[in-house]
Parts: sequence; structure tokens; C-alpha cells
Amino acid sequence: MGKIERYYLELNDRFEAINCNDVFLEFAGSNAMDNIESIFPKEDICIIKNEISTLEVGKNTPICFRMKGLDGKYSWMASNAHRSKHDTSIIRFDIYNLSTAEQDTPEGYYDEMTGVLSKTAITDYAKKLMAQTPTRNFYFFIMDVDNFKGINDTYGHMKGDEVIVEVAHIAKECVGDKGLVGRIGGDEFALVLEKIHEEEQLRNVLRDIRYNVREKYADEDNNFTITTSLGGALYPADASNYDAMFRLADKMLYIAKAKGRDRYIIYTPSVHGDWKDDSEMVTISQRAKQNQVKNTLIMDIMEGLLLKDEISVCDAIKKAIETYMLDEIYLIDKKTGKSTFGITKNNESISLDLSLLAPKDYQPLFENYPIKVINMYDLQKEKYIKFSEFMIQNGFRIIITYYLRNIPDGAYIIYVSKIGSACRFAETDFSDLTYFSRMLELSGKLPECDCSPK
Repeated sequence: MGKIERYYLELNDRFEAINCNDVFLEFAGSNAMDNIESIFPKEDICIIKNEISTLEVGKNTPICFRMKGLDGKYSWMASNAHRSKHDTSIIRFDIYNLSTAEQDTPEGYYDEMTGVLSKTAITDYAKKLMAQTPTRNFYFFIMDVDNFKGINDTYGHMKGDEVIVEVAHIAKECVGDKGLVGRIGGDEFALVLEKIHEEEQLRNVLRDIRYNVREKYADEDNNFTITTSLGGALYPADASNYDAMFRLADKMLYIAKAKGRDRYIIYTPSVHGDWKDDSEMVTISQRAKQNQVKNTLIMDIMEGLLLKDEISVCDAIKKAIETYMLDEIYLIDKKTGKSTFGITKNNESISLDLSLLAPKDYQPLFENYPIKVINMYDLQKEKYIKFSEFMIQNGFRIIITYYLRNIPDGAYIIYVSKIGSACRFAETDFSDLTYFSRMLELSGKLPECDCSPK
């Protein structure tokens, strides 16, 4: 696939041009903005108007049409039209000039489900950028939906497909004309951000994607939470070719997952070291073996606690702390906001008091299903500023909360990783701790004792 020119155009419901990118002006000329209908054949204008008149808010639709350039010739365009949620009168067009490609048709260029670029298209686009002379700097990121298998298993594949489509649209809208988004498989996407040159601008885009995905489903169902994780780096400073860049971005995505998900990681040599030195990186087979060991331990704990009654609930909790390198575990009474049980990694009894906070300051966070991973750095401070301060005061880096719905008055189990802790969560740890919490809840053997050594 050749390099395809990409134009950006905004129209209102009166079919008036209100915004475009520089590449569009280079193709159509500045006068086109004053009389946008002059660059389309009349029959194509009817097609475009019909399509956008029925386009729902926040939705996308593909439209093919011809557009006249400065040379007076018409060229076929493939576009993706999107009606803005923020101003419903605005329709945004991502337009691709098919005449600039080596292929004559756009077949295979778009992902059929989401409307973003296909894996082949986004890969070819990144490789073409890398082959340009002089060399162009750009950021490359991989993004996926956290715990997507759990979404499919719990809510069904139709809901899973809906989530993929929405995440794709949000990413595309946040990236805008700063780059391209492609779906590279399942719930995984690639972002090529060739028009972002400042790290702060990059962080703004990545934050917007994460925040908008969370907000999209925040009010849909108290038990339904969708988050994303992203990892990436800068070409050519961090990697010299596409395969190396993809491996590096994938490693950064893994770190984002291991640190609790719902975050982005930008490769920083001073922080992450020389990524080419794989002696410091966990391989997929090593990771699988570690996860299998953890899973076996959890199963052994639950068998000894529930089936054979060979270990106490306190011993089971101590084993969970050891297995997952946790710093502290608490049981919090929902009604009082105070801990009825607490233990540290050193087997010391400890307490936690949330009663000085109003329930609205933390309960909406705690009552996500099945668990909620809360990171002190990425907490929505505008919404939960008091709880953010609470985490900082207590030195909590990451907490995982499980809502015990089936006990009188309700309670929360809180698993804690503190600032400076050696605890680094893997993706499978969240499923394990969910299972562990659920088994404790069903057993009725909740800790109320002092588990510290006598």
C-alpha cells in the first residue's frame, strides 16, 4: 500500500465548511472553504447530504465521493464521517485520497467493525513514515481494553463488540488530525501520532482517551467499568525499525498492565533502562509460569480453607499477602467506614479509618463490579479529590477493592500496594484476587480476629 494523503474537514448541518487541515487546503485551495460545494460533483453532494442527515450523534459512517483538486481534476476519496457529541451540528470528515495510493480501491484499508484503519493499513503507514527522508519523529503506541475477556464472559460478545467500537471511536476522536488509529486485532489498537512533537501534548491525548473511555460507561451501570491501557515510545530515538518499535510499545503496555491497568506508559530510558537487554524483561513463558504458580497457590489456599478446613482464614490471608507481595489487607465495614480487620506483610495488626470521609468520597469507587483497581496517580481528582488526598496521606500507591454485597450492611476488602513497594500486579492477579474475595464472601469466614503473632 502506498502513502495515502489524509485530509481533515469539518462541515455544519448547512453544508458549510468551518475547519480543515493544511493538507486539505493544499489539495483543494483556500477558496474551497468559502464555497465547499464547488469541489464536489452535484450527485456526490446529494449522497453526502443524505448520509450525514441520518448520522446519529457520536456515530460514524463511511462515505465515498469525488473531490476536485487545484488541477481541476476529480479524485476518488474514502472518508469516515463522525457527528460530534459536543456540538451536534458539526460533522467531522477523515478523508483519504485513493488516487495517492498504489491500490485502486480502499478494500482492506478500514477495519469493518470500527471504521478505523485495518492492521495492514496502520502497519504500512507506520513503515512508510519510518522510510521517509529526512527522518520524521513520531510516537507509536499500542492500546487495549483492560480485562476484555471478562467483559465478553460476563456481558456477552455483543457487548464486547460494542465496547471495541466505542473505544475505537473515542481514540479516533481524541487523536483527531494529530495522527491515525488502527485496529490490530481483537481489542488491541495501534496509534501513530506523527503530528505530536511535545510530550505534554502527547500526555494530553493519552489522558483524554483514558478519561473519555471511563466516562462513556461511568453512568451506564454501577457494576460496569471499562478502562484502557497504553504503552509506546518515540521513533527513531527509542527504536530504529517497525518490529523493534512494536516490541518496545508492547513491553510498555505490559508494564501499564502490571502496574494496575487504566494508565499509559511512555518509554523513558532513565526509568525503564535499555529495553534491548532482555535479561531485565519478563518473557511471555516466564510470565505464564509465574501466573500458573500464583493460580495454583490460590486454589490450594481455597481448598484448605473451604473444603478441607485445614487452614484458618487468617492463614489464608497471610498466604495471599505473601503470594502477591501485598503490603496490607483490610476489611472495612461499609456502615461505619472503619476497619474490622487489618494486617501488614509483617503479620502486624493495623487499622484504617475512612469515617472522616463522606460515603460519596469513596463508595462509588469501591462498589464497582467485580473489583476496582485504584491508582493514586491516576485517580479522577476532580471527582474524588478527598479520597486522592487520603491515599497520599496513607502512602497507598495502588489499592484493589472488592465489595462484599452478601453480608449484612455490606463491607469492603482492600488489598494495598504502598509507595515504594515491591508489589507489581500482573493482569491475572486481578482475577485471582477476585476469586479469593468471592470465596471468602461465600464461606462466611470473614476475619474479625487479631492475626498478629502472639
